[in-house]
Amino acid sequence: MEIISSIIGEVAKYAIKPIGRQASYLIFYKNNFSSLAVSVEGLEVAKERMTHSVEEETRNGKKIETDVMDWLKNVDELIEKANQLQKDPLRANARCSAWSFPNLIQRHQLSRKATKIVKDVNEVQEKGRFARIAYRPPLDGEASSSSTRGGENYETRESLKENIMKALTHQNSCNIGVYGLGGVGKTTLLQEIFEISKQHKLFDTIVTTNVTNDPDIKTIQGEIADLLGLRFDEETIL
Repeated sequence: MEIISSIIGEVAKYAIKPIGRQASYLIFYKNNFSSLAVSVEGLEVAKERMTHSVEEETRNGKKIETDVMDWLKNVDELIEKANQLQKDPLRANARCSAWSFPNLIQRHQLSRKATKIVKDVNEVQEKGRFARIAYRPPLDGEASSSSTRGGENYETRESLKENIMKALTHQNSCNIGVYGLGGVGKTTLLQEIFEISKQHKLFDTIVTTNVTNDPDIKTIQGEIADLLGLRFDEETIL
């Protein structure tokens, strides 16, 4: 009898745990949905912060790492899943009230789903700690040798191009000057910079205008305004 009692005791000990867990879905229904709301709110904040970082890196001409984009996609799907559960019409039948007894089966199922989503939210939050979210892609036509083309040193030209691109992406850069003797390729270089900037979407809008040795400021302002689609009732020189 002692052996049988010991066996029954062990079986009961392991059986109580899953039974208790299932019962907790019914007992802590309200708490589980409160935890869900708090977890989703925290995930939305983390998503917003990551989105800001992604937008900033993109403006700086960088490419976003694939796992970061996958994380944002998973976050969107998880938030949508949580919102659908919170708005589930079956929740009306699962609540306790003075006039009706809750549907225990629906209450159990909904509470269990809420607990599962909270667990998923915690896991995806942990996975969102990236060491790096973006990288700088190689510039088009980047040279790996010191070959010459058209009488100019190609490697030096590519080095200049890369330095200008770095300066463009620097947040503290306001003015960048390119100077040299006539005919050395300054205009061609700037045209290449223009195309690369458009390709990598460094700026929302890029405009170009010709500035001579004796510039007409009013004309230059007008050209820039036209390219930006701006119209003024009165023109002034700034």
